[in-house]
Amino acid sequence: MLKKILIIGVPLLLLSLAACKPATPSPTPTTNPSVLRTAAAQTASAFLTATAQAVPTQTATSTPDLQQTAMAQTQAALQTQAAAVTATPTTGITPTTDLSLVDRATFVKDVTVPDGTDFKPGEAFTKTWRLQNNGTSTWNTNFALVFISGDKMSGPDRVNLTSTVTPGNQVDISVNLTAPAQPGRYRGYWKMVNTASKFVDDAVYVEIDVVSASSPTSTAPVAATSTATTTSPVTISALSMAVDTADFTGACPHTFVYTGKFTLSAPATVTNKLEAGSTTPGFTFTLPPAQTAAYPAGEQTVTFSLEITQSMTGWVQLHITAPSDVASNQANFTLTCQP
Repeated sequence: MLKKILIIGVPLLLLSLAACKPATPSPTPTTNPSVLRTAAAQTASAFLTATAQAVPTQTATSTPDLQQTAMAQTQAALQTQAAAVTATPTTGITPTTDLSLVDRATFVKDVTVPDGTDFKPGEAFTKTWRLQNNGTSTWNTNFALVFISGDKMSGPDRVNLTSTVTPGNQVDISVNLTAPAQPGRYRGYWKMVNTASKFVDDAVYVEIDVVSASSPTSTAPVAATSTATTTSPVTISALSMAVDTADFTGACPHTFVYTGKFTLSAPATVTNKLEAGSTTPGFTFTLPPAQTAAYPAGEQTVTFSLEITQSMTGWVQLHITAPSDVASNQANFTLTCQP
């Protein structure tokens, strides 16, 4: 009888001691969203591999382990979600941007095919943008304009420069495109990459309307030839946008101040607005309305401020819609809220 008591009592004592073992504190999760997504995908992949190796092949008469099946399905869902938030560029270019001042490209104007130009289905056309080298490096023929998203319109993946462009100078870059077969509005985005295949500043786009063959179409204009009766238009140059603090960590809400600059060739009434975007899921901006004011010739400065209440990453740019339609570079910034 004493042996039976001992046999039963020892396991119970061991179980009691195991239950009293203090729990190991959980590690503090990282606050970097990109690290979390990468870690989630890697952990899910490793877990699925380990699960596949550890669980034997089920026969027709075996009973599946419901707990292991549920865990595997959960990890598979995490892996799918982690992969979905990482966009893959259509051209294979590394989705990173060169944030230095060495390579900078600024949109100057649409030389051909203004936004909303009409084309017949299947009509071929050439879109030309004028860009300015606002960095400190000289662009060579390894720099290229690449298609990144939207409607490709049968265009190439990339168009390399055909000559060098020194700092401060401009270049016209053309892409041969074809209007889609179905009527509607189409837009395609393109972006400059440097010799390291990194994106340079903000993207440019082409936007057209495809109309039925019976509808009247407007032909994309070419550069106008000046005549004795033509008045020289006001030109806008040297557009730029900057933020007072590109990376702020501290108490929220926080107010960012943005400064836009541009140069007028002559006095003009200018309409401009602040545009912004964010890569933080669920975040939206509350932007001020467009403003119109008369400016003298020369360099002008406009300022904007935004109060932001949560951690996020985003960009802003200055968009001038009159007397001509031009946009500045995108100024990137990050806010990390802490108590």
